Amino acid sequence: MPALVLIAIGAIFFLNNLHIIYFQDIWRFWPLVLIAVGLAKLVDGASDGRAGGAILLVVAGGLFLANNFGYLDLNWHTFWPLILIGIGILMLLDRTVLKIPFPRPHRSYENGFMRENVVFGGGKRKMRGQEFRGGKFEAVFGGFEIDLRDSYITGDSATLEVDAVFGGAEIKIPCDWLAVIQGTGMFGAFEDKTTQPHPAEVPNPKRLIVRGSAVFAGVEVKN
Repeated sequence: MPALVLIAIGAIFFLNNLHIIYFQDIWRFWPLVLIAVGLAKLVDGASDGRAGGAILLVVAGGLFLANNFGYLDLNWHTFWPLILIGIGILMLLDRTVLKIPFPRPHRSYENGFMRENVVFGGGKRKMRGQEFRGGKFEAVFGGFEIDLRDSYITGDSATLEVDAVFGGAEIKIPCDWLAVIQGTGMFGAFEDKTTQPHPAEVPNPKRLIVRGSAVFAGVEVKN
């Protein structure tokens, strides 16, 4: 997803420089974000039948896009009951024939490794009294607060990969860990706000290597 966002941003600037599409017209295409996310989730959930929320995103994006180009005249006062009708239909189909549940964020914490991805979501995640061996977090239009202060590293280092698009992450680590920032920011940044352990007090600190990408997002490491 971060790669696709970069490609889209580059294409927008390129088309503007060629005077094909102008910046003032770009905002008319914002429903394509909903359609793209819906299609991606629809493909990912095709094998296990989780397509209800994805279909809802595609339909909503199509309606908003048609409205922006004048094919429909949508307004909240008239069409807000369609939201209730759409949710009700999906719930009914889930209970009867098609078995279409709403998509759930993927989360797994196994053997000291944390893995999670969300779209339009996030929250606080904390590892208590366990070995931290590494992790990978992905957030699109969302963010995480990752608390590792009650965990430990048995080896010399562990790697945490964070990819954020229009969101971010705040990572809290123990005071005797050393943060090594290797992330890349595009209209965003990775920031090390930790106080590094003193060599006399902690001669061989554990290293947390933070990698990933931040596109219109921010990733902060604190202790």
